[in-house]
Order: sequence, then C-alpha cells, then structure tokens
Amino acid sequence: MSRIMIDEVLAQPQAITWLPWAVQYFFFIGIAACAALLAAGARWIARDHSPQLQRLCLFIALTCAITAPLALTADLHQTARFWHFYAWPTPWSWMPWGALFLPLFTLLLGIEFVGFHLNALTGRRLPLSGAVAAGASLTAIGLLLYTGREVSVVLARPLWFSYGFPAAMFVSALQALLAILAAQLRQHTALARTLARSHLFTLALLAAVMTAWMAGDTLSGQSLRQWWQLSGEARIYMAATVALWLLATGGALYASFRPIGGATALLLALSGMGLCWLLRWAFLIGGQTIPKYSALANPYHLPPGTDGLLAIVGTFGLWIALMITVHEGLSWLSGRRQHG
Repeated sequence: MSRIMIDEVLAQPQAITWLPWAVQYFFFIGIAACAALLAAGARWIARDHSPQLQRLCLFIALTCAITAPLALTADLHQTARFWHFYAWPTPWSWMPWGALFLPLFTLLLGIEFVGFHLNALTGRRLPLSGAVAAGASLTAIGLLLYTGREVSVVLARPLWFSYGFPAAMFVSALQALLAILAAQLRQHTALARTLARSHLFTLALLAAVMTAWMAGDTLSGQSLRQWWQLSGEARIYMAATVALWLLATGGALYASFRPIGGATALLLALSGMGLCWLLRWAFLIGGQTIPKYSALANPYHLPPGTDGLLAIVGTFGLWIALMITVHEGLSWLSGRRQHG
C-alpha cells in the first residue's frame, strides 16, 4: 500500500501597500494634468470664450496640482525619503521621472496662472509666457504617462499589467474635468453645450476602452474577468461604475441640448468626478486585495483614521479650502485694482 504525502501550505494575508492617499493623488493629478492641457489649447486656439475657459482650467489645475503631491507624500509613509529620488536617480524606473515631472509641473503651472491673471488685471504679459505654457503642457503629458505606467508595468499584479490602465485613467480624468467645466460654465450656453457634448464623447470613449480591456485576450483581461466572476466586491465596484457612467451620460446628454440649472449642474459634476474616483479606488485598492503568490485573498477594510476615511475627506477638504483661498485672493486683487 503506497503512502499518501500531504503537503500543507500556509498563507498569511498581506496588508495593502498603497493606501487611500494614493487614490487621492491619482484622482487630483489626473484632473490637474488634463486641465493644464485644455488651458493650453484654449490659449492657442483663440475663440470667443477662450479666456473664460482658460481661467477656469488654470484655476482647477493649480488647486488640484497643489493637493495631489500632498496626498502623495502622505502615502510615502516616510515623507523625508522623497529626496532619495534625486540623490540616487534610477532613470530606468518610472518613479524618479515622477519626482522630476511633479514639482516642475506645479512650478510652471503656478507661473502660468500668475501670468494669466497679471495680464487680465494690468494688460502686461510675462516674458516667455508661451514657453511656460508649453512647458506646463509637456510636463502634464509626462505626468499622465508616469502615473499610468508606474502601475501598468507591475507584472506581479496581472490586473494592472495592461496599456488599458493608463488609457482608462486618462480618459476618466478628462471626462471628470469636462463635467466640472460644463457645470461651472453653464451660463455661457454655447460653450456649456460644446463641453457637454465633448463630455458625452469622452464617456463613450471610456466605455470603449474598458470594454476592450476587459474583453481582450491578455493576462490583464483574463485577470479582470476572473476577478469579476470570483469576487463579490468586484461586482459591486463594476455595478457602481456602470451606474455612475449611466448617470453621467444622461446628464451630459441633457446638457448637450438644453440649458441646465444648479441642481443638474451639481449632479453632472458629481457623477463625473465620482466615476473618475471610483475607477481609481476599484483598481488601486481593490486590485491589491487580489493575492500575488497564493490562493488566499487579502481583505481590506476602510479604517476611519488618517490612513482611511479621514484621508479621503481631508484631501477633498484641502482642495475646497484651496479653491476658496485662491478665489478670494483673486477677488481681493481685482478689487484693489479697480480702486487704484
């Protein structure tokens, strides 16, 4: 009688590495980069409403660009190690490129913002303002590439290992920006309708990207389908994503043909932003619950403290505080200018 050998494999659940701070960074930096690119487009393609569009894009880009790196440094756990990217550069990795693009983007964007309002208040242009805008656009493209590729190159997590990830992150951020712009510029009827139709097209593009990614015969596509089949949490994420997409599509379709009021504008902006945020949460946080090397799942529960719910609420609170501060500062300068 032959012996039966039984090997017992023990696996320990692993805590996730990227916390909600990372989701907040990806959310804000995506919107900031898209806003910087659209502001440059409004500058170089002059139309009747270009100044209003450029002003709002720069406002959104600057406030988001300040909020995003603060969330990123919180996610580093040891904030002081940020300087290691400069002391020991590794150009073959995407991380040090992000350490180069992020401060340069914020600096150039700040100069472009100041130059725009200096010209609006005094009629004077900053020297090399066109070069500054071009530099901000190039660094915005670099940030979009960096934030997408630093995740999609991770072969150890098949769900992330796809060009579909950076494409989906870019398109979802762009649709959120267009939703915010259409809501804020609703008084300019023609411009708001153009923005709403652009938003509608971007939502259709996002659906196409996600469908191609999930249906593709790739390692990531297979992982995405298996995650949906085996995980109840994944099905909740996908159902919520589809619901927000339908809500945003309905709002954009309505705004494409009819003037919108305050309630509709709020719904349009929140649905677009919610869709953008939920996609990042599902893939960055939900993706980390999928085990790398074992059959054991890694459950995640959102804590109420600074590494969980408070981080999310606090980051959005910081963004709102920055918007109020910048807006009031500009109003004060405009008032001083009017009164000599």
